[in-house]
Amino acid sequence: MLCVVAAAVLGGLLLQRQGREATESARTAAISAARAAASDILGYDYRSVEASIRRARASTTGAFRTEYDKTAKTLLPQSKQLKAIVQATVGSAAAIDTRRDRVVVLLFVDQATVKQVPGEKTPTTRIDQSRVRLTMTRVDGRWLVSELAAL
Repeated sequence: MLCVVAAAVLGGLLLQRQGREATESARTAAISAARAAASDILGYDYRSVEASIRRARASTTGAFRTEYDKTAKTLLPQSKQLKAIVQATVGSAAAIDTRRDRVVVLLFVDQATVKQVPGEKTPTTRIDQSRVRLTMTRVDGRWLVSELAAL
């Protein structure tokens, strides 16, 4: 009887350890994917905006993909008209909620923007610092953005 109890306890401890390792692995992979996705989604260059949109769209899923597609339709002509270049750089990133197939990541993002407003002689430049919350969902082994919120 004592052997059965010991085996059950040992089995339970092993399952807990595997669960913690799986969660840690999910956290690490999702943060890495969120960093790349944020740079793609929040940055673009008017000279190659179509490629930027395709790359960003590939890192999205679900309702957020639909929302991104709507935004991209507006972005395409505006970016070319303004000759806009936006470079998004992720500073710090951390998971604020982690599960095996869903991780919420908080990112600190700097966006450097250069655009040529029609009628203006010189381009305008601007740097915005923001916090962004990305919900990353594992889909077919890939971490994709299922929600984005500016904070």
